[in-house]
Amino acid sequence: MTNKIKPILTKELVRRFLAEHNLMAVATFGSFPWIASVYYTFDRDLNIYFLSDPATLHAKQILQNSQVAVAIAASRQDINKPKRGLQLSGVAKQIHGLAKVKHALRLWKRNLDVVDPQLTVKVVKCSMFKITPKKIKLFDQKLFPIPDGQEPVLEM
Repeated sequence: MTNKIKPILTKELVRRFLAEHNLMAVATFGSFPWIASVYYTFDRDLNIYFLSDPATLHAKQILQNSQVAVAIAASRQDINKPKRGLQLSGVAKQIHGLAKVKHALRLWKRNLDVVDPQLTVKVVKCSMFKITPKKIKLFDQKLFPIPDGQEPVLEM
């Protein structure tokens, strides 16, 4: 009997993957499911931040139901090469409080190389959202050469 070692997903592996990308699909649910593509950034604790107008459908649904799912993958992956992507479920909240909004906006602008001087705390104060992940799955067939569905999950 072969003793297989279960692959372990670490926060550092997730951070590296998140740093390689900047666009995610966030799925929400109000009266019906919805999905939106948004630019994101993240912090050391793997919280994800994004900017969305509160009038958008996904933002309205987050205010109704804070549970979300996220998918991140490079859209130009070669189907014949090992797959890479990240999926997570978590809780999204609109950020309130000047210090918290400043922090999130500073991260977002720095990590995405946004130089627009019009994007200030005053302009985006009600538009910053934070996703606190609960479960993260990284599928990386080079790093984890295992069958689909057996990818490691990081519980937060």
